[in-house]
Amino acid sequence: MARAIRRVLPRETAASSRARERRPSRAFVIVVAALACACTCTRVSTAPNPSSIAALPCRQTVPDGAPEVVWWSPPGEQTRAELSRWCETVGPVMFRPNPAASSNRPIDGLAIVSWNLHVGSGDVDALVRALRAGEFTGGARVDDFVLLLQEAYRRDAAIPSHLRRWHPVPERIAARTGRGPDVAHVWRDDGLALLYAPSMRNGLVDVDREDRGNAIVSTMALGDATVVELPVERQRRVVPAAVVGGRTSAGAPWTVRVADVHLDTALALLHGGPFAARQRQAETLVSALGATAPRAEHLTTIVAGDFNTVMGTREPTIAYLRRAFPDGPPPLEAPTFSGPLGFHANLDHVFVAGRVTGVDVKRLPSRFGSDHYPLLATIRF
Repeated sequence: MARAIRRVLPRETAASSRARERRPSRAFVIVVAALACACTCTRVSTAPNPSSIAALPCRQTVPDGAPEVVWWSPPGEQTRAELSRWCETVGPVMFRPNPAASSNRPIDGLAIVSWNLHVGSGDVDALVRALRAGEFTGGARVDDFVLLLQEAYRRDAAIPSHLRRWHPVPERIAARTGRGPDVAHVWRDDGLALLYAPSMRNGLVDVDREDRGNAIVSTMALGDATVVELPVERQRRVVPAAVVGGRTSAGAPWTVRVADVHLDTALALLHGGPFAARQRQAETLVSALGATAPRAEHLTTIVAGDFNTVMGTREPTIAYLRRAFPDGPPPLEAPTFSGPLGFHANLDHVFVAGRVTGVDVKRLPSRFGSDHYPLLATIRF
């Protein structure tokens, strides 16, 4: 869930207060304001130059020398102009494709966890310890896994510091106590591969600047990195996707593409309502994943995340995604989100397309500090 957007307005200084005594005529102010509005409207409605889009801070990748990340954005001048304004407020994509330790051992099954962290509230290390210890798999250790994390946050000086009045800046979300480290921790301290794509800034604060978005974390190398921008309904949302692969104990190759999703909470009352807003984003996602799919035999696609479906499996978007990715089990009916005043909802889902021996999906018993329960998908090749 996300909070309302607030605009950044300049503070009135003592000098500006004294200047009120020397105000120009009302007619003059109206004319100037009209001209300023016209200029602003012209700037917003004009499609950004492709070269200027490529130079935006969110389109960069760190560290230097990281593999190329493929971008996919929806068409339309107004859409791309709006996405660019959001893009100007966040830092670059972080792509660390290789874990600190690698193994060539055969892999007959893969664990994929989808989890909304609530911007530092979720304890990722505790989840990983429990996963590796076999607490969710009947005592069997889990050595090979992928985490699809939503509402991960990053604190970094590379996040832009100079914002304009027209830049959209959501309120900061932060745990009051016990906030976990930012997303770079999983690569720096845990030695896991990482693809992090920020969607939006996490508050206006200039000191200790933050952005938030989605992260793919893996014990295996990540390849074919893609970032999909969804159409803006209320806030900018991006979907990172990547590929992992290996061989079974019988020598059969397998390739899994994972996509980490967080759809919007827009009411969209003038554009068909919230169901229609999420449907538009889902249709864009399906088109983008199809257009950017890697050429690989035995490809399995896992699309998982927080879809913000307040009506659970009754929302049309769930049926649509089930048709697009038809090879997984039926969606869970249990609530995956626990909010204030006892509100519960089934917001998180896992969808599968491609040939696999079997897929099991279950909700884990603990939220590990977040307001969402993690979902664990176990794939057998």
